[in-house]
Amino acid sequence: MCVARDEGMTKRKGKVPPLALSKVPTYSSTFAGKSSKKVEEMWRSETANSHQEEEHTVPWIAALTTYFSYAILISVGTLRDMLDSLLTILGWAKFAHTPEGYGKLLNDFQDFYTRRLYSRIQDCFNRPICSAPGAWIDVMEREFSEEQTSEMKLTGTHLTAFNLSSYNYLGFAESDLEMRDEVCEVMNRLGVSNASSRTELGTTDAHKELEARVAEFVGKPAALIFGMGFATNSTVLPTLVGSGGLILSDELNHSSIVVGARGSAARIQVFKHNCPVSLEARLRAAIAEGQPRTHRPWKKILVVVEGLYSMEGEICRLKEIVAVCKKYKAYLYVDEAHSIGALGRTGRGVLEHCGVNPEDVDIMMGTFTKSFGSVGGYIAASKEVVEFLRRSSPGSIYACSMAPAAVTQASLALRMIAGEDGTGKGRDKIETLRRNANLFRAGLQRMGCEVLGDEDSPVIPVMLYNPAKIPAFSRECLARKLAVVVVGFPATPLIKSRVRFCISAAHTESDLIDALRVVDEVADKVMVKYKWTGRPNVSPAAEVASQMQQHCSAVVGNWDAEHCTWRDSLAIEATGRFARGNGDQGSWKVKPGAGEGQGMILCLDWDRWPSEELQLHVMDSPRVNTPRKHMFKGESHIIPEAPLKCDFILRPPPDSAHHSPK
Repeated sequence: MCVARDEGMTKRKGKVPPLALSKVPTYSSTFAGKSSKKVEEMWRSETANSHQEEEHTVPWIAALTTYFSYAILISVGTLRDMLDSLLTILGWAKFAHTPEGYGKLLNDFQDFYTRRLYSRIQDCFNRPICSAPGAWIDVMEREFSEEQTSEMKLTGTHLTAFNLSSYNYLGFAESDLEMRDEVCEVMNRLGVSNASSRTELGTTDAHKELEARVAEFVGKPAALIFGMGFATNSTVLPTLVGSGGLILSDELNHSSIVVGARGSAARIQVFKHNCPVSLEARLRAAIAEGQPRTHRPWKKILVVVEGLYSMEGEICRLKEIVAVCKKYKAYLYVDEAHSIGALGRTGRGVLEHCGVNPEDVDIMMGTFTKSFGSVGGYIAASKEVVEFLRRSSPGSIYACSMAPAAVTQASLALRMIAGEDGTGKGRDKIETLRRNANLFRAGLQRMGCEVLGDEDSPVIPVMLYNPAKIPAFSRECLARKLAVVVVGFPATPLIKSRVRFCISAAHTESDLIDALRVVDEVADKVMVKYKWTGRPNVSPAAEVASQMQQHCSAVVGNWDAEHCTWRDSLAIEATGRFARGNGDQGSWKVKPGAGEGQGMILCLDWDRWPSEELQLHVMDSPRVNTPRKHMFKGESHIIPEAPLKCDFILRPPPDSAHHSPK
């Protein structure tokens, strides 16, 4: 049921909540009577000098080769279809076709794409697993049943691989968590399923408890939970906005938002991705023009954005978008499916990350499938809106309610994240996730991959572009026991295929570093280092020789390194290179201290990590049998311009000998 489709709804349902009422913003008469295109052009000209929006562009060589590859695939596929049609006419066709007299049941292009493109590489998608989706997973191995068919069969074996695919952001999907016993206890008490909708017999004490926890956690008066995250958007949006309403949607919003918006009777307009300037232009033009044909004011305008865009890894510019919505009196709907639990100091999502008050967002949507290790979704808003949705949304009044065990899993995870369990485990998970995500992102950037998204995002896309590189990258990673997700059309634009890494708090630093080595090897083999900067960048030979002459006795040799998260040996060579005991390498150089009387500074330029600078100090405690009486000390880094509050120290090992250049 749509909010504004039926004038008699108010009489049947009682008082309609404020969000369902008409809200007619005021606007300047300067724009009255002008077309929306002219209004938008005028507004863009006003803001062009003060706003510079960044947009991802495809390198021309990648675009050219990608289009050429798809042209070959489509041409060969079309030729095979023509040959197949000829064989059908002659009665020699091997496979069944559309019965005579019937129209084609499947969509033409989607059917063609599936048969001629997708089926060739389907072993890279829909991979079945036979374990919990933790840091390591067991991938069931498959093979093509016949060379000429698209069917695959299981081989009966499995491969244990490092999991960079699952939305297990905080590690709650692990199978051996202490909360498992409580979940099983609730399942024994309440059963596997309620076998009923929320408005009938599908509400239990566990459902009520979870709704109260969600509302308190996100800072809203009330919340309503649904059995499916996708259905939360697809059934709530048509209920909120109907005929005479306008939905302004980010151009890269999730398909659940697209389905929900199309299912309403509202008009739909899209604005440039994550661009408050484009949103303001659309809003101003829409208000000035009014509804099509009649030019009456819109009954309501709803702006829909995501907190964290899962295909781009980008965080919403929420503070600016909130300001625009307030200025033009438009309602704001924020989808926090990927951001809740994963962003913010305490895991409260994009609002906390961006410093936005929950009162400034009218409707907050989220899911329990990413950070909470469960299923389902929720809506958090005012009590009036929540009660209206409870009795009006198809996802509430018709769909089966969320399973009791899944409800308990989400509730216990939420309790731990909020610190209500009396421990700091939830806080530690959030911090570990942030550190892991930024470490992995920095490693991908340093190796020359084209990485999308923002810092702190647990979703890290890397561009592949060419269709042949989709299966190549996936298969090469799996062969090295690394499970990754590759994404292509129609989930992304045709020429913007990518691999999407999902980082978890369950990952260890050593495992992530090993994974980066695998990705580095595969990226070289598949040739996807589109941003390669030429590292390792050893200093020119003359400069190295000059530095060796001045500083060899102070720098070259073996060192004991004590970093923020590791302790290892570090060998500095006269060639201008250095190597850590685990194999990580880089280039070094020295420079004078910034102030008078300060010692020289040793610059360690890692091949895969951010550069670090350490200053010469007199050794605090001289070691036995070492000619060196000094050490190097600086701040340890994980990501650029974000030093952690701990030291990075190089000390000579106790039994080191004096090294001089040969």
